Amino acid sequence: MPTWNTFSATIGLMLASQPLANAQGAPSSAPSAAAGQLPAASAPRFAAPTRVLAGPRYAGLARRYPSPVLHDVNGDGLADLVLGDLYGSVTVSLREAGEGPVRFGAEAPLRFSDGSELVFSNW
Repeated sequence: MPTWNTFSATIGLMLASQPLANAQGAPSSAPSAAAGQLPAASAPRFAAPTRVLAGPRYAGLARRYPSPVLHDVNGDGLADLVLGDLYGSVTVSLREAGEGPVRFGAEAPLRFSDGSELVFSNW
């Protein structure tokens, strides 16, 4: 099973240009390179793992193989955190606007336009 280090490194690389908030709400260390830019002729370097908060809880907590992606789900111009998992559950944590560290709201099921929950069955 992937560790929080794997999950954190993935999110850290995706949000490399902006600091994340830690559990105490303070900015945590994040890579300083602009998002998507790697030093020439070198292997990727990751910052120390940092758990990502989605509201008051850690994102993907107690889920098997959380798989994150950033996508603007609600059209506000901010990249929201979308998480899928082994069992097909898909949640979204909307990014909160404002200055300072990147913050996400609590995880909520991703829903179709009719309000039904989006679930992918992989069994």
